[in-house]
Amino acid sequence: MKSVIYTWLILSFLLAAPKAMARWNDCYGSMLATSNPSEIIEEHNNRVTVYIPIKIKVSDSLLDCADEIWVEDVYYYSMVFSGPTQDKYAKLYDSQFKKIKVRNGIWRSDLKDRSTQMWVRLRHYSLFPAGAYTGHVIVSVVKNNEIIDEQYLDLTYYSEPQVAISLSNSSKGKVSGSNGNYHIDLGELKSNMRFNWGIKILSNSSYDIVVDSEYNGLRHETNTQALIDYSIRFDNTQISSSGRLHRSYNFYPGVKNKWYGFEFQLGNVELMPAGTYQDNLSLTVYPR
Repeated sequence: MKSVIYTWLILSFLLAAPKAMARWNDCYGSMLATSNPSEIIEEHNNRVTVYIPIKIKVSDSLLDCADEIWVEDVYYYSMVFSGPTQDKYAKLYDSQFKKIKVRNGIWRSDLKDRSTQMWVRLRHYSLFPAGAYTGHVIVSVVKNNEIIDEQYLDLTYYSEPQVAISLSNSSKGKVSGSNGNYHIDLGELKSNMRFNWGIKILSNSSYDIVVDSEYNGLRHETNTQALIDYSIRFDNTQISSSGRLHRSYNFYPGVKNKWYGFEFQLGNVELMPAGTYQDNLSLTVYPR
C-alpha cells in the first residue's frame, strides 16, 4: 500500500510541473493601436512640421507580462509616407515629443502603461504640397524580443490647398497696408502717369487669379459719373479698368513664393472735375 501511494505522488509531481512552467512562460492579452486625424498637430515656422498621433492601448494581462512596444514600416527600413509629389520620411517621437531610438528599422519603446501615446513627425521646408500623405506601419507588443500581439495601422495626413499673398519687398515703401488690404496714393493725377508694384503668392496647389475693378475706373468721390479710365498690366497681360482678368497657374513640385508684377497706367484726366478719385482693385486667388 505504501508503495502505491509513493508512486502516485511522484507521478503527480511530474505531471504538474510542466503545467506550472507553462503558466510562468505564458503572456497573453489584447492590444489596440489607433490614429485619429482630428488630433494631428501642425506647426508653421520656418518650415512646416506635422505630428500624426499613434495611441496604443493594452489589457492589464498584457501590461503585466510584455516589456516593449515596437513600431516598424510595413515595406521599408525607414518610415515612408507616399505623397502627391514625392515620398516623405518620418520619425517617431514619444508623448513628450522626444525622439524614439530606431534600430534595424524598428522603433522600440518600453511598455509602462495601459495607454501609450506616440507621434509620427513629418516635415517640409514650406507648405506641404496639397494632397494626401499615407504611411503603413506595424505596431507590436513584445516580451523578450518575441512578438506577443501585432496590428497593421494606416496613417494619413491631408494637406489642404492653401494660398498666402504678400507685398514684394520692393513695394513696401510705395504701398501701405497689410493682411490683404493695401492702399496706393497716386498723388496729383496726370494723364498717362504710371505706377508699379509687385506681390508674392505662396501656394501648395494649382490656382486661378482674378483681377477686377469695382468701379471700372477711378471714380470721383462725390460726382460718381466722373470716371477716369486706366489700364493694368499683370504678369505681362494687359486689361483696361473696365475689363476683368482671369489666369490659371499649374502647381509644380517645390512650394515657393512666386513674384507677380503690376503696372498701372492712368488715362486722360483733361477736363475731369477736380477732387479725389478712388477705385477698389481686387486680386483674388482661388486654390484648386
